[in-house]
Amino acid sequence: MTILVFPSALEAAAIFAGEARQWGRRVVGASSLDVDPNAAAFDAWTRLPFIGAPDFFDALDALVEREQITDLFTPHAPTFHLLEQTLPTRLPGLKLLGPGPFRRQMDRVVDALAKGRAGLATAAAYGGMPSTLPAEFVAGLLAQVETIHGECARDKILAICGVVPSAPKGDIVEIGALFGKSSYVLNRVGGYCGVGATLCVDPWNLGLSVQTDAPTHIQQASSGWDWDVVYAGFLVSMLACVTGDFNYLRMTSEDAHERYVRDRTVTSREFGTTLMAGSISVLHLDGNHDESAVAQDFALWGPLVVPGGWIIFDDYNWPHGDGPRKVADRAIAAYGSRVQRSFVAGGAMFVNLTP
Repeated sequence: MTILVFPSALEAAAIFAGEARQWGRRVVGASSLDVDPNAAAFDAWTRLPFIGAPDFFDALDALVEREQITDLFTPHAPTFHLLEQTLPTRLPGLKLLGPGPFRRQMDRVVDALAKGRAGLATAAAYGGMPSTLPAEFVAGLLAQVETIHGECARDKILAICGVVPSAPKGDIVEIGALFGKSSYVLNRVGGYCGVGATLCVDPWNLGLSVQTDAPTHIQQASSGWDWDVVYAGFLVSMLACVTGDFNYLRMTSEDAHERYVRDRTVTSREFGTTLMAGSISVLHLDGNHDESAVAQDFALWGPLVVPGGWIIFDDYNWPHGDGPRKVADRAIAAYGSRVQRSFVAGGAMFVNLTP
């Protein structure tokens, strides 16, 4: 089965061709340009007249017959409109794929807004109060975060949307960033609500990422990453997405803690110099999940969380180990009456200290 993509000169046409090849489809490109910059992206390419030309449909009919084309995809709205009206009578055997560019984009917006409105209700339940975030903000956040690799469940994202807007002023600190999925969420919500600067700490180092308490296959998973590429992926995501004061430290949690306490500023080539408050409003612990590593991270950073602040123990419910759960349970017991609220969302334990 062969798909024709017309006009093939648009960027969306080349993207579609790559996806269709993954389905095992043969893809023919065609456009009305003498030189198409995307011609090499197709299994075959040819020139067709402009859609308003009197011989357009005769040329299209001949191409369909010659290449045995069964389906046609167009990312061009005027072309889709014309073909939608004309193909049923001129070429009834040629199937026009998709709802068309305009409808496709409107459907995306409608779907995103529906998820944003539904997300607001969930965020409000986790926050214990009506959300102050616009539905459009939550819709955009949920759509954008899907472009970043990582295991940050939607319920966890919505819990962050629920608790961060009412968090006290202070820094948002994340231990363990990977590609920056949760980094983006914490920074975007915290920046929108004016909570404070965001600091991400991660060594992006194979030796330090191995979780020795976990099963062997989980330990070996870390070796599949090129950690310099993961680090570069973090920068790609963050440089395009972050707002307000943001920075990172590529070092161990222990070394970063020493720098944070001593300097109160963080400097990087990509984000310049960021002034930190030196006290933490939201602490996200998502580094190495070995019990000893989680315990060390909490011992270092936990005392810096201000009254009314939040500590998020990621992977409290984790099928591959119980290090985060043990440390979180001990922390909640030790805090005692200082814990105002605690709940699990998206597998993470959220702990709110009494103001």
